[in-house]
Amino acid sequence: MIGGVLLAISGATQLFSVTWAAAIPPDPRVALSQRWMMASGAATTIVGVLWESILVVVLGATLVGLGLLTLGWILIGVTRRSLLKRFGLSSRFYLLGIAAGTIGVALGGLMASGSGGSRYLDLRVAHMHLNIVGMVGFTIVGTLPTILPTMVRHKMVSGREAVAGFWLSTVALLLLAAGALAGSEVVGVGCGLAGVGAAVTLIGILTRLGISKLMSSGLPAALVSAGSAWFIGWMVVRSVSLMRGDQAIWSRATAVGVGGVALVLFGSLAYLVPVLAGPGSNLAVNFARMRGSPWVRLLLANGAVAAVAFALPGAVALVLGATFLTDFAIRTIAVFTRGRSRNTSPSHG
Repeated sequence: MIGGVLLAISGATQLFSVTWAAAIPPDPRVALSQRWMMASGAATTIVGVLWESILVVVLGATLVGLGLLTLGWILIGVTRRSLLKRFGLSSRFYLLGIAAGTIGVALGGLMASGSGGSRYLDLRVAHMHLNIVGMVGFTIVGTLPTILPTMVRHKMVSGREAVAGFWLSTVALLLLAAGALAGSEVVGVGCGLAGVGAAVTLIGILTRLGISKLMSSGLPAALVSAGSAWFIGWMVVRSVSLMRGDQAIWSRATAVGVGGVALVLFGSLAYLVPVLAGPGSNLAVNFARMRGSPWVRLLLANGAVAAVAFALPGAVALVLGATFLTDFAIRTIAVFTRGRSRNTSPSHG
C-alpha cells in the first residue's frame, strides 16, 4: 500500500486539482521530484523492513514524509492559481488526507526506530488508521463531489452535506492522531466520525444526482459508489471494534475495507483510462469498451467483497475477483492498443 496507494493518490489529486479547478499545472521538475521521493521512499522502507535495518526504514519513512509534504505544497499552489474556486472544498479534503498520512508515516518511523516503548500497540493502531481512514479515506471522500457528477455528466455538486463531512473529518483526524497517546478507543471514535462524515457526503451527492441517473451512467459511477459504501461500512464496524478494545490490525472487516478502496480505484480507472488513452476521436468507442456488460462486472466485483464480508470459502472470492480483474485488464489493454492503432491509421492522418 505504501507504494501503490501513495503514488495513485499523488497522481490523482494533482490531475483532478488541475483539471477541475482550471489551474496551471505544477512545475514538472517539482512534480517529478515528488514522485521519485515517494517511490524511492516506499522501496527503501520495504527493503529496510526485510533487512531489519532501523536506519534504512527511518530513511524510507523520511523520504515518504517529504514526498507527502511536497504533494501538499503542490496542491496548495494549484489551488491558489485556480480559476474555479468551487473545487476548494475537495482541495481541503486532500490536504486533510496529506496531513493524516504525514502523521501516520511519522508514527511508522517512530515504531521502526524502537522508540514506541509501552505505547507500541497504540502507535500501531493510530498509524494504520491515519493512513487508511485518514489519507486514503479523506482523499476518496474529497473526490466524490467532483468525480461522480463527471461520470454521470452532471455539474459538480457539494452542498452542506460535503461541508459537514469535511468538519467531521477534521475532528476525526485530531482524534486519530490523539489516539497514539490516548489509546485505541479514541482512535475508534475518530474512525466512527470519519465514517459518519463520509456517509453524509456520499448520501448527499447520490440524493442530488438521483439514483436512476447514477445507475444509467454505467459501470464507473456504480463501482465508485459501491466501493465507497463498503469502505464506510468498514469504518463503522472498525469503530465499534476499537471502542471495545480490539487492537488487532488485520481482520475480515479490514479486508472488506481494502476491497472497497479497490472498487473505488477500478471505478475511477474505468472512467479515466478512456480519457487518458485518447485520442478524442476514439473517446466514445473507448468508453463503450470499458463500460461493457456493467451489471455482470458490478456483480463480480461486489460479489468478491461480499464473499469476504460473509466469510464464504476463499475460493469464491478468488474466482469472482480474478474474473473481474482479468476482464478489466483485457479491456484496458484493448483501449490502449486498439485506440493507438486507429490513431496511426491513414484515415486519421
